[in-house]
Amino acid sequence: MADDVNRFAQEYIEAQKAAWERSDFSGLMALEDAAVVFQNINGTVFDCRDAHIRAVEGMRDSFNGASITQDWQYLLGSGDVFSLAYTWTIHSVPQPLQIAGILVGRIRDHKLIEEWGANYPVAADDGD
Repeated sequence: MADDVNRFAQEYIEAQKAAWERSDFSGLMALEDAAVVFQNINGTVFDCRDAHIRAVEGMRDSFNGASITQDWQYLLGSGDVFSLAYTWTIHSVPQPLQIAGILVGRIRDHKLIEEWGANYPVAADDGD
């Protein structure tokens, strides 16, 4: 079972990268249950896959075309639960923005059914 949740987490990382970096939502569509619930520590709740995808599209639009790179780390998984840490860099002008976060997901039948997360902005280093 640990291999299943680990494999799912790796697929989910790739789906997130495709969605955020290239607006390719096919991976999220395949991996998220239609009734998935996302809950963020700041009180944000998305109550279905379509709401989550609309939120990603809206956030991407707010970055005004800036490129996004992501670093994801699989932390652990057991049974039907996994956790990931991430850092996203939005390469905006004049100052890049970095967001660090952590999430815990629960799966059923190889679909994400719940996700709890927290993220916050951090000082960005754009490599210059």
